Amino acid sequence: MQQSGSFSHLLPFFVFVGLFFVSTIWLQSQLSPIFACLLAIVVAFFTFAPKIGFNKKIEVFISGCANPVIVGMSLIFIESSMFTYIVHLIGGAGAATRIGMNLLPCNYILPGFFLMTAIFATAIGSSMGTIAAFLPIGIDIAQSVGFSPKLMAGTVVGAAMLGDNLSLISDTTIAATKTTGSRMHDKFKANFFLVLIACLLTLVVLTYNNSFYSADCANLVIGQISGTDLIVILPYVLVLVLALWGLDVIGVLAIAILAALVIGVALGKFSLLESTMLPLRGFELDKGIDEVLILALLISGLSKIVEFNGGIAYVLRHIGQRIRSRGGAEIAISALIFLVNVVTAINTVAILITGPVAHRIGQKFNIENKRQACLLDIFSCIAQGILPYAPQLLLAQSIAHVSSVSIIPYLYYQGFIFIVMIFSIARTFWKEKKSVQVNS
Repeated sequence: MQQSGSFSHLLPFFVFVGLFFVSTIWLQSQLSPIFACLLAIVVAFFTFAPKIGFNKKIEVFISGCANPVIVGMSLIFIESSMFTYIVHLIGGAGAATRIGMNLLPCNYILPGFFLMTAIFATAIGSSMGTIAAFLPIGIDIAQSVGFSPKLMAGTVVGAAMLGDNLSLISDTTIAATKTTGSRMHDKFKANFFLVLIACLLTLVVLTYNNSFYSADCANLVIGQISGTDLIVILPYVLVLVLALWGLDVIGVLAIAILAALVIGVALGKFSLLESTMLPLRGFELDKGIDEVLILALLISGLSKIVEFNGGIAYVLRHIGQRIRSRGGAEIAISALIFLVNVVTAINTVAILITGPVAHRIGQKFNIENKRQACLLDIFSCIAQGILPYAPQLLLAQSIAHVSSVSIIPYLYYQGFIFIVMIFSIARTFWKEKKSVQVNS
């Protein structure tokens, strides 16, 4: 049974985050984030109530590791490494780069790729699936033109979170609407104009950044698109079509891997016998993916301990007690979802935890259900997109081969949507103050 909670139950989280940032910023990753998480878990075991036995503590930890969301994300990690490797072997990545470079104007590769990725993410409703499908192509384009891989990773992650937030079929949208009693299309309309402003500002910045590479791009020999190019990009097309059809990303990637193997054998890239060993080899050769998988499991287990002991309930309770107005209620909902997301590192789980409380706060201060859902979804996506230990940035780290912390400065969309939301909440305060003056 979950405890009432106190500030001390948040200590494991502060230990992990503190050690994580110290190791990545000051020690340049000399201290493994896995080791930091293990130390935080040791601390967490001392935060249990004295009456709880050691076996029960282990059980709570394992139940967190076994979270279906985390298991699903782990499978996506594994499949994405296999998919990337096999498509690279058959020449799919190079072909996608040539096609992309031919289709996108030289001065607008970055903003164009951002829009393509955002549309894909909106269609499939999965930020993880989007990053797995588009970032390998983006990295190849970056290497061809001279873009920083950190910049391309930030561009793709930002677009993926935009699509995840706006999509009608994403798990975050479903969780936000179900917990607040909002209709999906109402929530979409409430989100759309806010997201549009942030999107346009992001496109402006990406276009400006693109201008620094125009000379390199103009002098680049792209090459003509061949018939073989159109064949070897079919696994990417298959990912898009199946995702649009509504198939789960895990199934999409599995089918796309099989398709890539069939194409490789048909084109003579490798033998049928070799094709049976390539998926495992792709996973083995993806350096860092094992650390990402272990870290994701440990973080989920740590989050479960913090939740079980009442750490999250403590945060919810104390923020809720300080609300005095509708604008304050919107700040409280935004802060709640942000903080819980920081602890859990899974936006869907954070929404499911915070949603019922946010709905009660919203009802008390007459905040429309669609506005509640909008605040939950956007601020969870902001948090999810900037946490260096969140699955999205860990996946981007493993594909781009850069540290997750180094990607954060290039997450322009997350920065702009945060600013837009601050102005949106400020507008609520202004309308509330104006209403009071009129009534008085």
